[in-house]
Amino acid sequence: MITRDVELLRKVSFLEPLDDTTLSEIAIHGERRTYAKGSTIVSELEPGADVFVILRGEARVTVVARGGDQKLLGTLQEGSAFGEMSSLTGELRSATVTASLDVEALVIADRDFDALRERRPEVAVALLRILSTRLADAERAIDALFASAKGEDVVPSESKSSGDKRGSFSRVWRELVVGKKRDLAFLTLAAFVITLLVVRAVVFLSFEIDFAPRDVLRGAYVSGFFLLITSAFASLLTFRTSYRRVIAVAYGVALALIANELGVTLAFDIFYKDIHTPDPDVAFDVERLYRRTESVRAIVIGLALLVQAAYLRRFYARAAFIARTRARRIFSRK
Repeated sequence: MITRDVELLRKVSFLEPLDDTTLSEIAIHGERRTYAKGSTIVSELEPGADVFVILRGEARVTVVARGGDQKLLGTLQEGSAFGEMSSLTGELRSATVTASLDVEALVIADRDFDALRERRPEVAVALLRILSTRLADAERAIDALFASAKGEDVVPSESKSSGDKRGSFSRVWRELVVGKKRDLAFLTLAAFVITLLVVRAVVFLSFEIDFAPRDVLRGAYVSGFFLLITSAFASLLTFRTSYRRVIAVAYGVALALIANELGVTLAFDIFYKDIHTPDPDVAFDVERLYRRTESVRAIVIGLALLVQAAYLRRFYARAAFIARTRARRIFSRK
């Protein structure tokens, strides 16, 4: 078995310069994993730096196109490898690899692959050749896009899409939020949380400087209902993506402004002073009335953040990975 594995490892372009002894060590120390037909081996834009070599079976390589459809890039046969660029650059996976047949793969851990490049510089040189070839292919593809484009509006959008780095926040946002049609929910939840925090700060300042706090609360409450009704009608009149994003933000702002008063009871306290203060000797204290529900507002904000985090957990996980990678690079240079 080791002899056959060595022969397959020698088919890998960046492992070809190695001698049989080194290839045998890689085959012995690597982890063997099996994947059933149809299962995902690695996913596009997920963190990971291990290198895979297919020992048996076949897999297909796909990416998510701008419209959300999967595009087939190619197939991987026995002796094919993938994941070396993520190990070299530390960035997210650039494509999804799915087993089209039952697959057995040899997994070379990232730390072992790093040590191999340090011990055997010819592997690093071979990887650089592969990288330069891929860059040249990308340049030719971009030139072809420019040459075949018939309108000026086609070139910027396509070239911009091609120019997004796989380790960029913009690509992660586009693929995992916009591509999954989750941007409207994200905008609504973000607008809700931010507005609730801002209006809370404005009300607090109005109490501190005694600048018509009841009028501020009344204005926020009425504005919330106005925005809610307006956004509801507007959502029925337009289907353009840019307009619907504005409507989603307006909807989140409206909900926050209404939630700030926490229901009809507090609203009545603001508009009709005597409903909860029938005794004329008892002073009406709108600030105390407002502050008594601060804990409820904190719970509402926390729940909104938890819902958003759960709904977009893959986006936040990838964004955090990119941020850590970039921070590590910055500090390593110092």
